[in-house]
Amino acid sequence: MNGQTVNAKLKKILSNTDFQKTLARISVQKGISQVQANIEAESYLQELYAEHDPTTNFGFIEVFQYLIGQGFDKNIDTDPSELKALSKLMRRHPVAFVLTHKSYIDLIVLMIVLARHGLPLPFLFAGINLDMVGVGKLLRNNGVIFIRRSFKDNAVYKATLRFYVSWLLKQQSHFMWAIEGTRSRTGKLVWPQMGILKYIAESEQDINQTVKYVPVSIVYDLIPDVEDMTTEGRGKKKKPETVKWMLGYLKKMSSDKLGKISLRIGEPADIRGEQNDELNIPAEAESLTDSTISRLAFRLIHKINKITPVTTVSLICNALLSKFSLTKRGVESNVSDLMQIIENHKLDALVDRGMPIGESVQRALNLLVQAEIIRHQGDGLHTKYTVNRAKYLQATYYANMSVHHLVHRAFIELALVKISTVNARERQLEFWKEIMSLRDFFKFEFFYSPKDKFSSEIEAELYFMLGEEVDKIFDKNADIISLIHRQNLLVAPVILSNYLEAYKVVAEGLQIWDPLIRFEEKSFIEYCLFLGEEMHWLGQIKRVEAVSMPFLQNGIRLVKNLKVWPEEGRIDKEKVTSFNNWVDDITSRVNTLLNFTLQQRINHDYHIPVEREIIPGSKTEQITYEILQSEPGPHIGAFFDLDRTLINGFSAKNFVTSRLLSGRFTSQELISQFAGAMSYATDTGNFAKMAAISANGVRGIQEQVFIDVGEEVYRKKLADSIYPESRALVAAHIQMGHTVTIISAATPYQVDPIARDLGIDIVECTRLEVEDGKFTGKIIEPAWVKVKPSQGGALQKRRIST
Repeated sequence: MNGQTVNAKLKKILSNTDFQKTLARISVQKGISQVQANIEAESYLQELYAEHDPTTNFGFIEVFQYLIGQGFDKNIDTDPSELKALSKLMRRHPVAFVLTHKSYIDLIVLMIVLARHGLPLPFLFAGINLDMVGVGKLLRNNGVIFIRRSFKDNAVYKATLRFYVSWLLKQQSHFMWAIEGTRSRTGKLVWPQMGILKYIAESEQDINQTVKYVPVSIVYDLIPDVEDMTTEGRGKKKKPETVKWMLGYLKKMSSDKLGKISLRIGEPADIRGEQNDELNIPAEAESLTDSTISRLAFRLIHKINKITPVTTVSLICNALLSKFSLTKRGVESNVSDLMQIIENHKLDALVDRGMPIGESVQRALNLLVQAEIIRHQGDGLHTKYTVNRAKYLQATYYANMSVHHLVHRAFIELALVKISTVNARERQLEFWKEIMSLRDFFKFEFFYSPKDKFSSEIEAELYFMLGEEVDKIFDKNADIISLIHRQNLLVAPVILSNYLEAYKVVAEGLQIWDPLIRFEEKSFIEYCLFLGEEMHWLGQIKRVEAVSMPFLQNGIRLVKNLKVWPEEGRIDKEKVTSFNNWVDDITSRVNTLLNFTLQQRINHDYHIPVEREIIPGSKTEQITYEILQSEPGPHIGAFFDLDRTLINGFSAKNFVTSRLLSGRFTSQELISQFAGAMSYATDTGNFAKMAAISANGVRGIQEQVFIDVGEEVYRKKLADSIYPESRALVAAHIQMGHTVTIISAATPYQVDPIARDLGIDIVECTRLEVEDGKFTGKIIEPAWVKVKPSQGGALQKRRIST
């Protein structure tokens, strides 16, 4: 920043006639001179002032693009149509981007996306705690406006902020900030903070300018600071933001594998256009009232909820929190069921749309295992996955990132259990009464559509859940419990248990509070944190992660809303008991559903229909259509090679590389691999000779070593490399009952894990001789290129004759 230019701009803002009139009025109210008010305002302007320096912007974007690309995928997942519409909007109006707040890099991610697409960079609001020595000036040159955390009673500061925003709006500037005010400690959207929205809306009115408020949602597969956020929710003191802290954060972000970033942009809103929408805001509201701004805030939050994409990581955490442990196929089946629910609720909500289920799940499992959020035992498709008890809070955080798509289903499940004992004639009325009761009970946890639209959404979800059997639930002979039992997946226990148990802690705390102790909200929350630990120890609640400040605070909001909160320190035990009974009633139904889930886990045979092997949004239907229309039966053979047919690349390369990097490569093995490769290169591609030399190099090595390496290579590399089209083709052939075979020159240690993944039973490959569990150095069953055709023919005859 050029000091003289900045000072000139500040003087211009300060000399604004309306600003001076406001400062004069404030000086009278505060009993200070207007000169003193001007001095204060000028110092605040210097603190707030920011600008976009093109050179600094370029360097800033490049550096952070590089750093973020070290931990996350280099390409940020966006919707081109949304960016095209945004480009037109930003040419016509000042835009205020309203973001969710999941990580410290949220605003930077949006800046990178805008810069990549040649769109103007907005000014961004950040807490003054980030104005660190050596960093603050750099950030100000990149449009960061540092605002104080609290300035409720500082009239001069409030006026200065308002007029500075007005001045920027006159320059057709754009803005962005996180409407939640703080990072979500639970993974789901939290209540909006009105402060910045209020100042922009008032400034908009001051200069008679229409601002378009654009909702933006950013989700991450994994978040670098998720452990800190979840433990802070449990009462741990937040670490102060320092340069050392920032460098540590950047190092962690660039060293861990964190997966994908996805960004979605919603339909714009404006302050006046919101007055006649489905929220029934009074049309006569000409001036901007607090009510108008709060309604706009909740409308924006609702829009963000609708556009928030869903990661496979989130769905896996939901599945494992529900079923405790699952094989990979079990994970895939549960994730597939969740994806169907979500796709019915919101088209194109899935981040991995169009990707094979197996590939998407394997990638997400690899991320979660590496982050130690889940543990695994066993190999290949028989590997069992479960949530790491030490990382339960983090798993819950990621699971919560998709709850907004599942809450309708959860309410329906609870309502069905409720009416299962009700007289048939009263069921329909009782069903809707219970749905609306649950909507009211969880009003501080979720954001809903207006009641008429909400009812339509419930109806659509009910029909999707039960299909043609939906009318049976109101029949006098209906067995509703059996209908529920037949569902592959029940979501209510995972979605709602934390809130219920937090509310239970609040109710218990009110019930046993010592009347001789002065009642204050802060001390009550601290007491509930301690009480929750005790109740968990005694088995009165199951989930210790429920004893978290965000959940407890919403429980307190609810009891205040229900008039159960103590008045003048006096607790009405009768009201508390009534609330406690309400919590227990819902909890008992959740437990009923949980018992159904546990029974399913024991008896369930996981199967995914071929049409659901690909995440909704795929084009593979075209390549499988002909197979699905063909003649069924095992007399039809389908033969697949492995390398560059089923998988992208060469399995041997990954196998040898993994073995070499493990440090277990013997000198004999290394020499033979090199000699074999040289032989192949100099002897006109004599694969038989190369294989014989390579086989001799592993003489004396335990076969189990190669089995273990093969499973590890499959899990870490090869599962992700299976072509989506190959998965679809194999699945289609299997559905038609065809004889599916892999014929490959590779060894079974490379082929078998992939065959199990794809459900292929027959494998013809190069097998090495084993005696007493060790390789002899000989090949007993070659399967290289020159003999593949004859092998296929022989196999086909053999299968047809059986």
